[in-house]
Amino acid sequence: MVTEVKYEDFENNIGKIVKIKGKVATAIWQHLIIQADGYPYMNYIDLDENFQIVVYTKSQIVCENDLEMIGEVLKVKGGSKDPRSKIHDDIYFEFQFNADSWKCVERN
Repeated sequence: MVTEVKYEDFENNIGKIVKIKGKVATAIWQHLIIQADGYPYMNYIDLDENFQIVVYTKSQIVCENDLEMIGEVLKVKGGSKDPRSKIHDDIYFEFQFNADSWKCVERN
């Protein structure tokens, strides 16, 4: 059985297969982007906890409302885009997700 996790538990589940819930975002926030081999579709997902993450999928998500996804939690790291970044060694990270499967669901 796959465990459902919330955003605050992502750090403890990096690299693990888990279930998350959310909905396709209507407003896109700025995110780090990676090339996720085997996951050609990139989706912006709003989680119930008022966070947004990038989810990579094998097929385009077509849900109009809520969805459940099963896959791997990723921790993506990147440097600053600030041209003065050579002065600073700032490293940024965010959690993302490789979804092996997804399905549309009705909210309870």
